[in-house]
Amino acid sequence: MVSAALAAAPIHFPRDHYGHKAGIEWWYTTADVRGDDGHRYSVFFTLFKRSAFVLPVSQVIDLDTGRRVGTSEQLLPARVGTTGLDIAAPTARVRYSASTNTWLFHASSLRFALTLTAKPEKPYVLHGGGTGYIRQGTASSAYYSATRMAARGTIRDGLRTVAFTGGAWFDHQWGDFTFDPSALHWDWFSSRFDDRTEAMLYRFRDGGSSGTFVDRAGHGKLVRSFDASPGARALVAAGRRWPLDWTLRVPSEHLRLTLHAIVPDQLVRGALLPTFWEGAVTATGTKKGICFVEETS
Repeated sequence: MVSAALAAAPIHFPRDHYGHKAGIEWWYTTADVRGDDGHRYSVFFTLFKRSAFVLPVSQVIDLDTGRRVGTSEQLLPARVGTTGLDIAAPTARVRYSASTNTWLFHASSLRFALTLTAKPEKPYVLHGGGTGYIRQGTASSAYYSATRMAARGTIRDGLRTVAFTGGAWFDHQWGDFTFDPSALHWDWFSSRFDDRTEAMLYRFRDGGSSGTFVDRAGHGKLVRSFDASPGARALVAAGRRWPLDWTLRVPSEHLRLTLHAIVPDQLVRGALLPTFWEGAVTATGTKKGICFVEETS
């Protein structure tokens, strides 16, 4: 259940693209892109904010070869404003331009760098039935998405730079729920279908599932429940078994989807964060498209 205190603050843009006085906050993006080298890549980037520090994390996987092109993870001091967003650190950046409604994400390490620019092709969607708030464990979280974005950028792989274009998804979430371990263990699915509809579905390990279905015009509809059943394939690594295939059933939308991981090992092996599976999968069934799945430890 959403707390009355949080729900009393309606979500407004561009104000709520910026930083908040919350226990934890993150700006997240994934992208399915094609490089000018002909290869298809999955791109992941999240910048976490807590107190006066940020933790940018990124990973790029070559979906044609399965190679992990590069990763980055580093705890950095940074100031996050509440009236604008341009978080600049030595090895990472997140910037939002209100005049063009464009996002910039950048991360780098010694032999790797990612720069991604993304612009929404649909309105931002407020989750939680349009309130912008969802249950997060025993607390609540502010949560909205840009479910379909045009993306472009570059990947530096050693001395080689690859330019890319494709489609992206963006999430922004914040709240005071880090005290509750159940709030940080979930299975999450973000699907972009070929018919230009989208679905965001999540379930916490302590029970309950919910999400949002987005129509072609960008209108969100609350998904009150769905069923997610793991398939036989799994990756055994980092001390656990990570499902690589799923069957999703969303009765309210007459959806039945089969998800299949394109590359088995898309684990983000964190040194500061717990390891989690974050990767691109194909979606077939009632609808077809691309989905990103996140499985926390």
